[in-house]
Formats: sequence, C-alpha cells, structure tokens
Amino acid sequence: MAERSDFTVPKEKQLVTVHLLGGETIEGNIFLEYNPDMRSLHLKMMAFLENQTDFFPLSGGGTPEFINRKAIRMVEVHHAENEDAFDIMHVELVTVIFRDGTQVSGDLLADVPEQRKRLSDCLNLTKGFLCTRAYGKVCYISKRAILKVISAGK
Repeated sequence: MAERSDFTVPKEKQLVTVHLLGGETIEGNIFLEYNPDMRSLHLKMMAFLENQTDFFPLSGGGTPEFINRKAIRMVEVHHAENEDAFDIMHVELVTVIFRDGTQVSGDLLADVPEQRKRLSDCLNLTKGFLCTRAYGKVCYISKRAILKVISAGK
C-alpha cells in the first residue's frame, strides 16, 4: 500500500489576512505552488488568486475554512516586504474605493512595459486582482469589489 506522502503535492505555506466582501476578516495560511527556483512570491500569489477553482482552504490553526474566491475583497500578504519582484514594477499612488464605500490608499504595483504604464492600462490588465502596497503590506485587491480608483499622484 502506498504511503500518504507518496501522493502529497508540495506546497508553501503563506500567512495572509483575507478581507471578505461582507466585512469579515480572517487570518490564516494559504498554500502556494512550490517552485522556489522559478517563481517569485508575487507570481505565486497571482497564480493562486487567479486559480479557476471556486474554493480554497484557509488554515488558522484549527479546522480549515474553505473560502469562495468570489467573496474576496482583499488579501494582505504577511512578510512580503523583502520581495524583489515588487521593486521592478510600475508604481502609482492611488485610492481604491470599494463598493461598500470604504477605501484604501497606497501604491498600485503593476508589471507593465514602459509604453503601457498609464493608470487605465494598469487597471485593465486581464487579471482579476490588483497588486498594491498599503498599510505597509502587499495587498491583492479583487477588481470585483472595486467601485472606482482615483489617481493620487502627479
């Protein structure tokens, strides 16, 4: 009989705080694709968030909760400040206003070529999440939760 570990897919634990559309906030670990040689934390987070499965486990120490990706408003990544990938991105200061009227201000981080660094280009990338640096943390904001974005720079 095969050992359970023979079928285990290696994953990396990442501590996050998930903000849900209803206002609830849950802290716990998500499990990212394990590939340390090829992918930055940013790319792993984007792959995780853009995954086509509806639910993902969030483990906070007890029984894992399964979160619907469509219910995410924002995900704060803990300890991502040393990530080199964020230093090479286009940065624009913005205020994001959510559908419920709350807002967050910070740096919009977009991996775009020089000729596509207008705010509209950054907002209209095909991905469903925007990468920002707010509250001293890297956050991924669901475009579904956004009412509008206002440029605060220049």
